[in-house]
Amino acid sequence: MQRKMKFAALSGAVLVVAGLGFGAGAAAGVAPVLFAPLGVSTDTRTQPMPAPDYAENDSGLTYGSAAEAASPDQEPDLIAAMATNGRQGYVRKTDLDGANGSAAAAGFRSPEEALAWQAERAAEVARGVADPTIPVYAQDGFTVIGEFLVAGP
Repeated sequence: MQRKMKFAALSGAVLVVAGLGFGAGAAAGVAPVLFAPLGVSTDTRTQPMPAPDYAENDSGLTYGSAAEAASPDQEPDLIAAMATNGRQGYVRKTDLDGANGSAAAAGFRSPEEALAWQAERAAEVARGVADPTIPVYAQDGFTVIGEFLVAGP
């Protein structure tokens, strides 16, 4: 009788472990789909995502969500953002790229230059220099309605 109980307990534990394994495997298999940008597929027979068709303001600047872009090159001139004062507006892509290091990264000619830039940024943080803020604009791209905090590393 005791032997049967040990077997039953052992097989129950195996079922629980196997169930956890299958559950974890299912989550890992689904995760890339959950985090893939809209329209991106792992099917190699598909065509690349078309560039988003952003609206333009009176000044000819495109505006909208950067989430619609398949790459940074496809982001609009004015990217939807929320200001620290809670107002919704747009940040200029050029301002954001300058503040988050994207513009600097484009000019690095070596890993050493990238490491030097990172060290300089880390030194600023260590000195207590606040994370950079950039203006948040109304849809016109010129009227400042707040500021956007670009969080550091």
